[in-house]
Amino acid sequence: MKKKWIRAAAAFVLAAAVTVSPAFAVTIGGARVTGDNVRLRTGIDTSTNANVLVEMPEDAFLLVEENLGAWYKVVYNGMEGYVSSAFASFSENAEGTYSYQSVTAGTYINMRSTASTLSPIVRILRDEGTSLTVTGVSGEWLEVKDASGASGYVRSDLLKYKPTTAAGTAAAPSQSAGEKLVQTALLYKGYAYVWGGMSPLTGFDCSGLCYYVCAQHGITLHRVAQDQYSYDGVPVAKGDLQPGDLLYFGYGPYSVGHAAIYIGNNQMIHASTYTTGVIISDFDSTNYPSNFVGAKRVW
Repeated sequence: MKKKWIRAAAAFVLAAAVTVSPAFAVTIGGARVTGDNVRLRTGIDTSTNANVLVEMPEDAFLLVEENLGAWYKVVYNGMEGYVSSAFASFSENAEGTYSYQSVTAGTYINMRSTASTLSPIVRILRDEGTSLTVTGVSGEWLEVKDASGASGYVRSDLLKYKPTTAAGTAAAPSQSAGEKLVQTALLYKGYAYVWGGMSPLTGFDCSGLCYYVCAQHGITLHRVAQDQYSYDGVPVAKGDLQPGDLLYFGYGPYSVGHAAIYIGNNQMIHASTYTTGVIISDFDSTNYPSNFVGAKRVW
């Protein structure tokens, strides 16, 4: 993105006595979408379509993190955003209503028999990344089930959410996380370039495409290319690039102005210009090699 835009807020939670990677905020309950094609936004500004992440179907279930009066801060299908309270019916307790794929965001997390730290421990989840299915919400606790069928409650700030290809259906496990990012990015080849765009509903700018694609897989990025390069993911050498790595271009590490997604075979997909829109380019074509600043891996 060549001009600075307001960065999207990212939620980071540190749980006491547990080693935790970035997760979403504590929930306060759940909500159901009460209209069709209700928009999930990156902010509460309705004057522009640029902050629309996705349109949600009627009766979709949301995990609610904050009640802002006219808006709820929510998680939908692995994406964190905002929805108008006029189109969401809130309940503190909504158990057994939705299957939501998640993983533990730390180690030695207690699964308890009820939504209380005073209740008996059903199981200790020792490994970060343990797969769980969220089947309900009770305030700041999520009702979950693990692969063995054991069920209980885990604090919501100790989980990360995974996107699904359909309600309750996990994405195909045969692909790497990076390949899944590429598969999603390729869906938007040919979409329009729009400055500030970060949604299929409006079109994309370069960093907006990266932001949106990663959000579909539960990965939160900063909004603009410079901040993504400075703060997100881990550096990757050019010789070690894998599909799904993010590529950044400019005049140096403090002057990044363009972003792309590496898709393999020395190619990348990116929102290039107003004329071309979202296209696939050879990584070594035109001026890209001389302006390459670096790559980051966020998956």
